Amino acid sequence: MNIYTKHIFLYCLMLCTALFSACSDDDNVQEALAEGQGEVIFTFERNQVYSIISLEEMVRLKVTLEKDGETITLPTFDLTGDEKAMTSEPIRLDNGVYTVKKYIAYNNKGVQVMEAYLESDNELVIEHENITTFYFPISIRITYSNNMLRSTLFGICTEIFGNDSTLWPKTWREENEDFLTWENLHFETDDYGNIIYLSEIVFDEKFAANTEKGFGGMKKLPSAVSEMPTIESLVIRNIPEFEELPDNLNKSGLSSITVLNTSLKEFPKHFENIKHLNTLSIINSKLTELPVSLQKLENLYAVNLDGNEITSFPAELAKSWQKLVSLSMRSTKLQSLPAEVFSMKKVTTFDFRNNPDLSSLPETRGEGMELTGFLLDGCGFTSIPAIAATEGIRMLSLANNKIATVRNNELSATLQCLILDGNPLSTAPIINHEKLMELSLNNCGLTEIPNVNGLPNLRSLYVAKNHIQEVKADAFTNCKMFSILSLAENNELQSIDNNAFYTTTDYKLEESTDTSSPRPIYMACVDVDDCPNLTWSIPDTWNHIPTIDVTNKEGLKFGDSHVIVYHKNSNGVTRTQHCKEQLKENGQECGKNHDARPVKDFEEWKKQNLK
Repeated sequence: MNIYTKHIFLYCLMLCTALFSACSDDDNVQEALAEGQGEVIFTFERNQVYSIISLEEMVRLKVTLEKDGETITLPTFDLTGDEKAMTSEPIRLDNGVYTVKKYIAYNNKGVQVMEAYLESDNELVIEHENITTFYFPISIRITYSNNMLRSTLFGICTEIFGNDSTLWPKTWREENEDFLTWENLHFETDDYGNIIYLSEIVFDEKFAANTEKGFGGMKKLPSAVSEMPTIESLVIRNIPEFEELPDNLNKSGLSSITVLNTSLKEFPKHFENIKHLNTLSIINSKLTELPVSLQKLENLYAVNLDGNEITSFPAELAKSWQKLVSLSMRSTKLQSLPAEVFSMKKVTTFDFRNNPDLSSLPETRGEGMELTGFLLDGCGFTSIPAIAATEGIRMLSLANNKIATVRNNELSATLQCLILDGNPLSTAPIINHEKLMELSLNNCGLTEIPNVNGLPNLRSLYVAKNHIQEVKADAFTNCKMFSILSLAENNELQSIDNNAFYTTTDYKLEESTDTSSPRPIYMACVDVDDCPNLTWSIPDTWNHIPTIDVTNKEGLKFGDSHVIVYHKNSNGVTRTQHCKEQLKENGQECGKNHDARPVKDFEEWKKQNLK
């Protein structure tokens, strides 16, 4: 090939390359935006709240807009991205202000995975030659078509009971087209009666106040429940035959699971992968262990495992459950607890009541722990656990254990409530803690009122069902805030000295009121029911305790009051019915019965007044 031929060949090659490149560039050039057009990119991000199984399922989207009162449905378009974000290509729209009303999302098989109606803050502004990004907001509500939801629920019933719909719950049957009457479904509806957000299903043995057939006999929860995208809460209760949860719960958006009074024995596979679970209650069932794998449930903030056969609490769970606020394990077979259990920083009160094999607690607590109390009734403790003396403990309940003695240094200086009912105390404990407000020593074998001179802030003392014979003078005079005393069922009780209680004339009253008589202005209630040997005349000063001005509240006053005394089956207790006003000329009393009780008994009074 000569030089001339080579030059011709190279020239042709360059010309072809240029032509090819030009054609390629032309293919990629989009039409310019028309006058008065802008663009919008629709975006979903994981930091928003969605109820679909995973964000990447949304591969196609159909969006409905509204502009100037006109509804505009855009052609379906693709989304690309991953579980962190899904976004569209720029979509062209005419300039103006739009409201995004709803969208329908589809997966890669063309199946609808979500239909959502947007509630507020969904304005979209399109400006010429500008690209706007619209982030879908948190305020969305998801809906099925009623037919779609009905089909899903029918499928659940078919899996549980078979094809004979007469065996299904009555309100869930095919002939019932009114969803608003379906029982045990918690949902929101739109103005047309469509369910726009089904948030909870309750599987109960019976419906309608135990008159209609429910889900009695269900042994396993159908897996279809896990695939319902809006379900946040699942409740299974009072079904003794129930034994099994499905293995696909990890695909659900559940945040709360409650299983009550069943035969559930173990957690299903993949349970630890339920991403949004924060409340777990499995109560009165047959669980025997807590798998270490549950440590992955790091978002839990409330766990209730009462009434199971669990014998231990893995240390790994205590290390991982750092968001936990409430832990209850009553009536199990717990024998011990790991030291790490008191490193769950946000748990304030541990409830381990009615674990008879539990007789000790770890002695130390984690740094920064918010621990304030223990509920340890019905356990096997023979002494106060050492951790009860640590700073910050405000409540300690050890009723019905085997504690014989209580020493002052065994209790935290911050303690406000101490309950030791049903312990075989050899003598009444002497406690000197300024902050203690409630002391309960019912049924402890006491023969005398405990010495409470070292408890200046004591409000309530419960010493019912003991062998106390008398209440001596000055018993409570150091307790200036003392208000409630329970002495019920002390059969040996014979006398109560009226000088036993703190009284004062140092209070501000109406100018016309005589303040010369000391009155127990903080006393509220005394219970001496079933004290057959007690002879006691309730002091006159316990009637018509006068109006007290409220400090810094001009014109605001407490009303006249009197100390309520319950004395059923205590016939030796009497009270003078004094009236503040003069008796009428015809001899009738003023009509105020100051021995009347606001409720029938002391326990009811406590419920109403000590909430």
